[in-house]
Amino acid sequence: MITELTFAVLKYAFLILLWLFVWFITRSLYRDVAAFSPRKSRARRRKEREVRKSNDALAVSASAQPLPVSAPTPSAAAPSDTAPTPTLLVIIDGPLAGTSVPLNSSVITLGRAASNTVVLDDEFVSSHHARVYPDPNTGVWAIEDLHSTNGTVVNQQRISAPTILGPRVPVRIGATTFELR
Repeated sequence: MITELTFAVLKYAFLILLWLFVWFITRSLYRDVAAFSPRKSRARRRKEREVRKSNDALAVSASAQPLPVSAPTPSAAAPSDTAPTPTLLVIIDGPLAGTSVPLNSSVITLGRAASNTVVLDDEFVSSHHARVYPDPNTGVWAIEDLHSTNGTVVNQQRISAPTILGPRVPVRIGATTFELR
């Protein structure tokens, strides 16, 4: 026969096993969600860290040496006139990193559907997610989110209206990051 002490030990052992089971399920779910969440790759995070360190080092060295005061030059007064117009859409992070699409006068569509110019095989990307197009009024490139579920992030800001896209401005769609060069 089972004594009262044996029954109590079995009861608490069962409770411990039950809580371990719940903990393993929770840990497994957390790892699955973390594995499929759109985040920057290690290489991208490392590059950003190096850029921050070099900028901090430049700021420290610049603050140690006084800068000469001079009259502004015409090129410094109008940086938009000298800014080069982008000719490529370059994917810098994600599954298609290194891919480039030439920018001509046509619209570039991005999404999961095969009919898009750039097909992004990502569960966080809508079938017709966004489009990059030359603005008819100004002639500069713009990006428009096509009412996607997870949105389009330009320079770490989620956009809700067409936005002018300058060179080297990062755009994130799901796990893919691209910029115009």
